[in-house]
Amino acid sequence: MEKLNPFDDEQQQSLVLQNSQQQYSLWPDFSAIPAGWQPVFGPTSREECIGWLDSHWQSLRPAVA
Repeated sequence: MEKLNPFDDEQQQSLVLQNSQQQYSLWPDFSAIPAGWQPVFGPTSREECIGWLDSHWQSLRPAVA
């Protein structure tokens, strides 16, 4: 039986993280937040986090410092 990667688990509670360059990351709430990132949404369902990202993340390019 193949083990599911916990980062891909659709039932996992998630966070949306943002770094100083205004980039976002979908992050499972069980995992430590990496240095340089701050939570901006959640914890909530992965689906809600993806919806938040769809409505707030306008560009994949980092913000100009």
